[in-house]
Amino acid sequence: MNSKFFDVKKDKQDAIINAALKIFTLKGYRDASTDVIVRIAGISKGLLFHYFTSKQGLYEFICDYSSRYMILELTRTVKKSEKDIFGLMAQISQARVRVMKNYPFMPQFLKSLKLEDDPEAVSAMGTCREDLDITYRNIYEKIDSGSLVKPDELDKVIKVIDWVCDGFLRENFMKDDPQPDALYETYSQYLTMLRDHFYASAENERVSIAKEEVNERNETVMKEMRMDMTFEERLMAGKKPLVESEEEEEPEEADNGENPEAEDEPEDDSTPKESETFDDIIKEAEKNISSISSGQN
Repeated sequence: MNSKFFDVKKDKQDAIINAALKIFTLKGYRDASTDVIVRIAGISKGLLFHYFTSKQGLYEFICDYSSRYMILELTRTVKKSEKDIFGLMAQISQARVRVMKNYPFMPQFLKSLKLEDDPEAVSAMGTCREDLDITYRNIYEKIDSGSLVKPDELDKVIKVIDWVCDGFLRENFMKDDPQPDALYETYSQYLTMLRDHFYASAENERVSIAKEEVNERNETVMKEMRMDMTFEERLMAGKKPLVESEEEEEPEEADNGENPEAEDEPEDDSTPKESETFDDIIKEAEKNISSISSGQN
C-alpha cells in the first residue's frame, strides 16, 4: 500500500476502513465491489487504488489492521487474573464493544476470515487468522474449569459460546446501524443463561459489567486510539506482546480509611494560621528574634 494513506485525516481514514469492513463482511471477498466501497467512503475509485493498488491490496491492509487492532484491545481489556470462563467471555465481549465504537463491522469481519476461501483473499490474510487464534488460545488457557458440570468438556463449552456469539453477531449486523452498548447488554443475557446451564452451582447474578465502567474505559481507550496516537502508531501498536506477557496487576492495598499520600507534613512557620491575629504573629516573631540573639551571645 501507499504510505501516503497515513497522511490522510483520521476521519477520512476511518471512513475508508469502515466502508471496506462493511462490504467485505456482508458480501465476502469475491462479491465485494470496490465501486460500492468508494461510494460509501465518499472518495473516488482512482484515489482508493492510489493508496491500495488493488482490491486485494485493500483487503490485505484491512485484514492486517483489523487483527492488530483487535489483539491490542483484547490485551488491554482481558484481565490476567480472571480465570472464570464466563467472566473472560464477558471481558472479551467488552473489548469487542470498544472496537465497535470505532469500527462497527470489525469483529464480524474478523469472524468472517475463518470462512473465507477465495484464493486471493486467503493469500492476502497472511498470518492474521493465526495471530488471532494464538491470542484467544492464550486467554482460554487461563480458565479454571472446576465449576463446570463436566470440567473435562471445557473445549466444547468454549465452542458453544463461540457459536452463540457468531450467530448473535451475524443476526444483528445485518442491520444498518448496530448499537454496541445495547448489543453487549443483550449478549450478556445469553452468557447468563449458558452459565446457569453449564455450572454445577451458579450464582443468581447476571454476567455483566457495570455500564458506567464500560463507558469510562471507552473514553480512555478511544482518546488514546483516535486522538493521541497517529494512524501509523495505532497500526504498529498491535505488535505489542500478547496476553501472556501482560504486566501483573498489583494487589490492591487494604483501605483502612487512611491515605498514605496524605501524611502529615511539617507546617510552614511562614504561613499564618487562621486563628492567629496580626498581633500574635508580631509577638511570635519578636520572641524568635530574641531567642536567636541570646543564642549568639
